[in-house]
Amino acid sequence: MSGAPAPVSVAIVGAGPVGLTLANLLGTYGVDTVLLERNTATVEEPRAIAIDAESLRTMQAIDRYADLAPDLLLGFAVDYVNGRGTRLFGVDLGPTPYGHAQQNSFDQPWLERILADGLPRFPHVAARFGHVVEAVEAGVDTVLVRGRRADGVAFTVAARYVVACDGGRSPIRQGLGIAMRGRTAPQRWLVIDTVDPHLAEALPCRFFCDPRRPGMTLRKQRQKRRWEWMLMDGEAEADLLDDGMIQRLLAPHTRPAQVRIERKCVYTFHSLVADRYRAGRVLLAGDAAHMMPPFAGQGMNGGVRDAANLAWKLALVTRGQAGAALLDSYELERRKHVMAATALANQLGDLIQPTSRLRAALRDAFFFAVRHTPGGQRFLDRQLMGTLRAPRLRDGVFVPPRGATAAAPSLGGQMIVQPDVRGADGTLRPFDAVLGAWFAVVGYDADPAQALDAAARQAWQALGARFVHVVPRGGAAAGSAVEDASGALGAWFDTGRARFVAVRPDRFCAAAFSAAAAVAAASEFTALLCGHRLEGSPACA
Repeated sequence: MSGAPAPVSVAIVGAGPVGLTLANLLGTYGVDTVLLERNTATVEEPRAIAIDAESLRTMQAIDRYADLAPDLLLGFAVDYVNGRGTRLFGVDLGPTPYGHAQQNSFDQPWLERILADGLPRFPHVAARFGHVVEAVEAGVDTVLVRGRRADGVAFTVAARYVVACDGGRSPIRQGLGIAMRGRTAPQRWLVIDTVDPHLAEALPCRFFCDPRRPGMTLRKQRQKRRWEWMLMDGEAEADLLDDGMIQRLLAPHTRPAQVRIERKCVYTFHSLVADRYRAGRVLLAGDAAHMMPPFAGQGMNGGVRDAANLAWKLALVTRGQAGAALLDSYELERRKHVMAATALANQLGDLIQPTSRLRAALRDAFFFAVRHTPGGQRFLDRQLMGTLRAPRLRDGVFVPPRGATAAAPSLGGQMIVQPDVRGADGTLRPFDAVLGAWFAVVGYDADPAQALDAAARQAWQALGARFVHVVPRGGAAAGSAVEDASGALGAWFDTGRARFVAVRPDRFCAAAFSAAAAVAAASEFTALLCGHRLEGSPACA
């Protein structure tokens, strides 16, 4: 229509942790964005409680980690005990090579406030709370998002792309006719969040694999704690929501009289994945695209991974530096990980939830045997947590390996490690602070700005890549170079026998190469972006 305002590049529907993270990422990348949320403010109810190492790297990328850190309980061990209180097995969720503990507890209202408070930094990002989206109409070049404000006034937003972060019941997904496949667990669980000074330092995380009533607890900061108990056959939701029943459930573990309940509700857990994550100019993220049980702590983290994967691709496409079909790689790269994380959550749930005494006894016998077998703990750790320990892409937007072996795997598609590095002034800082929030080309014991030829440098500079020179441990870092203070980067580079890597904004390696192969690697990665290029795109010409 003549005189109509130009469409924004991206409209996000839903300001939960995923939508807020995506808005901060797009703001960081300079993409004009509108965030629409039906509620008038961020949530005050604690919901998600676990945030992992990858998600915390994303918080670093958007400069929100320092504000979030006081609320984090960093790293913990999880133990699983049977109905007699005997330990079946445990998992250490402590330090990883990626700069953070594998798993950390947090309070969702705190996280959402910090993410929302970060948006005014970006004049090109508009956060509109109290805006209920009623319809999404996709056209050839734009998508119209229509709805009403809290005061009843109608609004319309035109956007080149829309990302639905509007939850498991996603009206946008339903309006697109995209089905969810999987199963809904028959079990229902009581979930309560408490403030409990008596248990502030005890029981970091424990699963009660008790056939009489499976349950779990997880400590958070500021004397807060999550409890969950399964409803047994014949019990109604009202039975478990009764304060007297809750006090009886708490009594074996703490002093119920001193416990303040912040939230109580009954949940049914889902294992569901959308048939597709994209319909033209509309994409799904977070619970709108996939839901999983909470037993692996991956529900919200999967959504944050979605945001990290999608944001830089939307930035390239809306700038004309990549073809629109690059957005298809979002689902390609995320679906397999989602399926693996969901399978892990279901596997852990199957260990925790048996109510048959016979099944529970067989489970206990299995873990007793494994625990007393040499290498048994390593076997359990690999089986139960291998999915999450070493993030890597199997397919997607990275230069595939050539000549890689089990002894020397390719670094392409792997997530780069994040140790502390030392600058020329002697100061230690996390490696991501050196990489920056966008693309980077890292040279180990070689300066990519000097060692790569002009064609390779130009190809990465066209993407806005930063060149990072890392000198080995014990070497002198001069100028902008940094020293591998712990030797962790050198060990990581040695596994792939490469001296240069190009790193995507989501910290996965776009390519690993030698100086001699730098031009070929840059050309191949550019071809991945431009193979489905927008006609006339100057960056892909």
